[in-house]
Amino acid sequence: MRFPEDVPVLKDGRVTLRAHRPEDIDDLVEQFNDPESQLTNIPSPVTKEQAADYLARHATAWETGNPCQFAVEADDDGGVRRFAGWIGVNEKAPGIAEIGFVTHPRTRRRGVAMAAVRLIVDWAFAERNIDTVVWTTIAGNIASWRVAWRNGFSFEGVSRGTEPRRGELLDGWRATLLSSDSREPKTRWLPRPRLSDGRVVLRPVQVEDEARCLETVQDRDSDLWLADLPLSRNSAAFRGQVRDAELAPSLGRSVQWAIADAETDAYVGGLTMFGFDGLDQLSAEVGYRSHPDSRGRGYVSGALRLALDQAFAPEDAGGYGLQRVSLGAGDGNVASQAVARACGFTETGRDRRCYRLSDDRVVDLVRFDMLAEEWAGAARHAPPAPVSHG
Repeated sequence: MRFPEDVPVLKDGRVTLRAHRPEDIDDLVEQFNDPESQLTNIPSPVTKEQAADYLARHATAWETGNPCQFAVEADDDGGVRRFAGWIGVNEKAPGIAEIGFVTHPRTRRRGVAMAAVRLIVDWAFAERNIDTVVWTTIAGNIASWRVAWRNGFSFEGVSRGTEPRRGELLDGWRATLLSSDSREPKTRWLPRPRLSDGRVVLRPVQVEDEARCLETVQDRDSDLWLADLPLSRNSAAFRGQVRDAELAPSLGRSVQWAIADAETDAYVGGLTMFGFDGLDQLSAEVGYRSHPDSRGRGYVSGALRLALDQAFAPEDAGGYGLQRVSLGAGDGNVASQAVARACGFTETGRDRRCYRLSDDRVVDLVRFDMLAEEWAGAARHAPPAPVSHG
């Protein structure tokens, strides 16, 4: 294939994929040196000479037939069509190609990458005899995953130490799209809004929360009741939790918040809603815990009420549209059960001898639930719980 004469031009009315040109070099330098681009395996800093060499190598690749990389064009804020990034496919084996893309800073969060991915996968399936397109990125690159997710890619999992970046091997995310797949998202991306009642806040966990988060789960009382739960118990696990915080919501599995004081924003506990992907799609379960110095102050019961508002709100209003929220508390965990009762939950029974404590005792799990119509009535106006740890 001759470059650039034989490179196809792909259009959808919004973006154009075309052969790279020498005038793209300055824009490429800006793109490669932008901080968000560093989530890819691009050397930094990049000079004009390196960008020119990069274009020359990809021009030669077109002549050999693989990989196939396009420049992306899209309108800027002023309506002028300009360089907007690059996208390419690299055939790894017969019928299997890997996709890569990076957008210029001025065109991010405007749907350019999503449209470019749709164009190139259509072309790869129709013209290159590709059956499977593989997407990979460094774990935590949620912006890239959102583009793949919107184009119908199925998340395959986390691979440890497989993504090279400037001398390091980092964890990676992997997803696939088959030629037979629909192009619609395969999971529901659960919203995770910031919620507040003026005293307590539900917000994302952030790096500044590390010390108090670890103190919460390492506390003796917390450890007794939470020892077998998959919580972050050291710095490495906590950093991974912050990095991957949006992954579980994107897969429709769970949503995790920090509970914070509305005035100081200090971490006072955590709350997780999970089980959205179970057999009962209209039900989820909630769990909570509080920092030792925040117990008995009503933080967790306030946070639970905020979470229930979110859970039972209709989907078209940004909620989860659930019909039921359940929770479990170990037999003897009086504080956790008090929070449930104060928020209006109904005790429904118990799972016998199924809950292991850190001292190796096995106790019953006391079960509670709340229905949407109950929360819409008097239950949501219940007084604050006298204690709030569990």
